[in-house]
Amino acid sequence: MTVGRTVPLVVGSLVGIIGVIGAVLVPSASVDYSDCVSLRVNSSTEKGDLVTVLADEYNSEKHVVEGRCAEVRVNKLTSGEAAQHLAEGWDASQAKMPRPDVWLPSTSLWAGLAELRSDRTLFTGENDSITTSPLVIGMPRKMAVALGWPDKHLGWSDLRNLARNPDWTAHGHPEWGLFAMGKDKPPLSSSGLAATIAAYHAAAGNPAQLTEGHLTDSETLEFVRDVESSVVHYSEDSVTFLGNLYVEDQKGTGKPYISAMIMQEQMVYAYNQGAPTGNPSHMGRQRRPNDPLVAIQPADSTVVLDHPFLVLDHVSDEQHAVAEHFRDFLLEREQQDRFIEHGFRDSEGRTSGDVADSVGTTPQLTTDAVGLPGPEVVDLMLDVWQDRIRIRGNVLLLLDVSGSMNEPIDPGAPGSTTKLDLLKPVVKQALDLLDEEINVALWTLTTAPEHVVREQLRPIGEARQELLALVDDLEADGETNLYDATHAAYQAMGGKIDPNHFNAIVLLTDGRDTARGGVSRQELLDAVTTEDVKTSVRIFTIAYGGDADRATLDAIATATKARAYDPSNLSDISQVFRSVFSHF
Repeated sequence: MTVGRTVPLVVGSLVGIIGVIGAVLVPSASVDYSDCVSLRVNSSTEKGDLVTVLADEYNSEKHVVEGRCAEVRVNKLTSGEAAQHLAEGWDASQAKMPRPDVWLPSTSLWAGLAELRSDRTLFTGENDSITTSPLVIGMPRKMAVALGWPDKHLGWSDLRNLARNPDWTAHGHPEWGLFAMGKDKPPLSSSGLAATIAAYHAAAGNPAQLTEGHLTDSETLEFVRDVESSVVHYSEDSVTFLGNLYVEDQKGTGKPYISAMIMQEQMVYAYNQGAPTGNPSHMGRQRRPNDPLVAIQPADSTVVLDHPFLVLDHVSDEQHAVAEHFRDFLLEREQQDRFIEHGFRDSEGRTSGDVADSVGTTPQLTTDAVGLPGPEVVDLMLDVWQDRIRIRGNVLLLLDVSGSMNEPIDPGAPGSTTKLDLLKPVVKQALDLLDEEINVALWTLTTAPEHVVREQLRPIGEARQELLALVDDLEADGETNLYDATHAAYQAMGGKIDPNHFNAIVLLTDGRDTARGGVSRQELLDAVTTEDVKTSVRIFTIAYGGDADRATLDAIATATKARAYDPSNLSDISQVFRSVFSHF
């Protein structure tokens, strides 16, 4: 595999023109459209919907490549997850989607990392960028202005100072509380990985290339740790933060949910167009935010995500020809303009004046992009981040073990496993995902006294085996005291507040409150509603089955600036738990 774009756009377009001419010369009557060459494409999530639309348009044009029709199908997955699956051989049952023939991650950093970890060559041919997007500091416009933007060119040093002195009072806005930053998790997300690289570059004085020595230098580490300390919790994807920010913005309270987020410029544009999830179909069709974001290119260091087009080495010659043809289609001016319309830059780094104006930047990059480190350095960086940089915190797991959890998954199947028995191994797997230093407690939700569990918070490294045994021993009985148990858990966690650590509850229930007396729904929501994410407990909720009180779970998650999860069916619960625990 060749890292970096090696085929100029004009050449790619010329190849595409030749391919189209070739297609025209093949009589349509001689083409069997029931037997097309199939190409599976896996795209990063932020451009997955757009790539799907473009692939559908490509298919509708009935392209013929070397005498056979071509058909492109698209799946989407975060780049970090896809890289892990590729390094491990891509088990379709684990990934829940087929192995790709072409991979479109957000950055070629993942390609090198996947090959390093698999210890073999995974990709063939060249590595063309089909679009680009610089890493930016996304910040509510009013907050950026309070810090001196646009006259002052903000950067990583400013984020460090804000993390060390987080009170907005110093900038004339005590009503905003403490500076709080959102960041994706580097092992899973391109934005999170790029943010860590850019912070390291700024901390090390912007060397030509990061080395392993920079990663463990004491002063450099202190700088990067300071920046990281303002993170309120992690995410797999920026859309979690953006979704919550959008909900809060629409309330018109005037207080932003988050002070800054490190993300791709494209996501800032999507948010400002009323599409916080980045879905192209929502662009300009939903209400735009009252307080839009600005995309600040960090003054001292940034990374340009190159969105490569990577062909897997297992493809046939026919699939390789279709891959090249589809790549050239994406590089044609019409498709490049579509990327720009959705907030990306084209393959050469250009954007339109309208997009630049929307996010408060310029069509040209104002900060030189840093050189990307090699895979060995990236791999070590992720280890150092995990062991010495990332924020730690407290997680209380509140599980429903009321009588309804004894119900079978499939009532029509004799001997079907119960909802609780399906859940137990999933919870144990999730606990294994946590770092040794994270404090964890297990509580249960039931009115049956003999089945109530109220464990104290302890480092998972010390308590893991005991917690796993407790999960194995869980039994279901009693009524669903959803309000009382959640209120008690919130009160218990409230005494653990530390602005430098995250505090979270993971609440799973299969029903609605059936206990008599105690806390009412409104009293619970009043108690848990938070104004400042740096000094609050976030409650991530999971609706387990069709009878769960989704409205209340959504309200709890929204009130605490967290997220509500609703698996489409119970068999998806394992993936849901992995997503929830990725925040920690």
